[in-house]
Amino acid sequence: MVKKLLFLGCYLFSVACSAQNEDLGAQSIHRFDKSLYHYIQEKNDDASFQDPFLAIYGDNILNLGKPDSLGFKERLKTYFSEPTLLQLYKDEQEKFADIAYIQEELLGAFAILMKEFPQIQQPKFYMHVSGLNQSVVVSEDVLSISADKYMGADYPLYQSFFHDYQRKLMKPENIVPDYILGFMMANFPFKGREDVLLDRMIYEGKLRYILSRVIPQREVWDYVSYDKEEYLWCSNKQSQLWKTIVGSKHLNTPNYLLTSQYLKQAPYTSFLSTESPGRVGIWFAYQIVMSYMKQHPQTSLLQLMQLEDYPQFLKDAKYKP
Repeated sequence: MVKKLLFLGCYLFSVACSAQNEDLGAQSIHRFDKSLYHYIQEKNDDASFQDPFLAIYGDNILNLGKPDSLGFKERLKTYFSEPTLLQLYKDEQEKFADIAYIQEELLGAFAILMKEFPQIQQPKFYMHVSGLNQSVVVSEDVLSISADKYMGADYPLYQSFFHDYQRKLMKPENIVPDYILGFMMANFPFKGREDVLLDRMIYEGKLRYILSRVIPQREVWDYVSYDKEEYLWCSNKQSQLWKTIVGSKHLNTPNYLLTSQYLKQAPYTSFLSTESPGRVGIWFAYQIVMSYMKQHPQTSLLQLMQLEDYPQFLKDAKYKP
């Protein structure tokens, strides 16, 4: 099994290439989290807890080894016997007892995605609990999200582990967007210069634009994981901010640290105002791609993802804040 790691903000995306070839389909979200919870609570027996996702879960998420290894299920139960973790699991089960609203939006989004990207195999959707580890796990045929990372910004346990700016993103509303982002990042990995802001921005902007197409009922600020106030702050200052970015020659100067300052989760964006929200580069990325698609409305989402000449993309976008 080959393991590759992708990052979206503070969230860790674990992409594992599975050897399974079974056509799993995707009619609903498989509640692996419920099955496992019942198992560790000894409400079902070993024979009833057989799931192909268990191999990825045990070996790649919890690092407990493979399900057929000696003592695996004892290690699994021991892992979740820790009181704080067990309480987290219990709270997750209560928080997400009913996920009909999540499932409806997710399946609607993937109905569009599969039409736009017919060459990609549709995954089977899962939900799991990782103990605040990976948020999204993608294999060849499975797409799973760790629901315990989306309990809401005010969830008490988060106070000890995450900063305010991180907790703002750890809410149920981000589950479907993160499912989609993780899936697209796995199937269309970044190709470009990792240390060049322009390349990274346009890639991130394309992902956010796809969100706007497959979950169009959301507010515009949801596509860049902002709240309304943050989005409007950038909108009101976009001309000034863009002049600063371009004038400082940050767009094309190879500098990994500088690039990350514009894209990573943070209380504000370094090199800009301390009043700014974090990830201003993501906000601009989305504006650039929206401008490009207005100029080239016949471009399909597949064609958009295949565009990798980033300087030419910026020229063709005719973005003028």
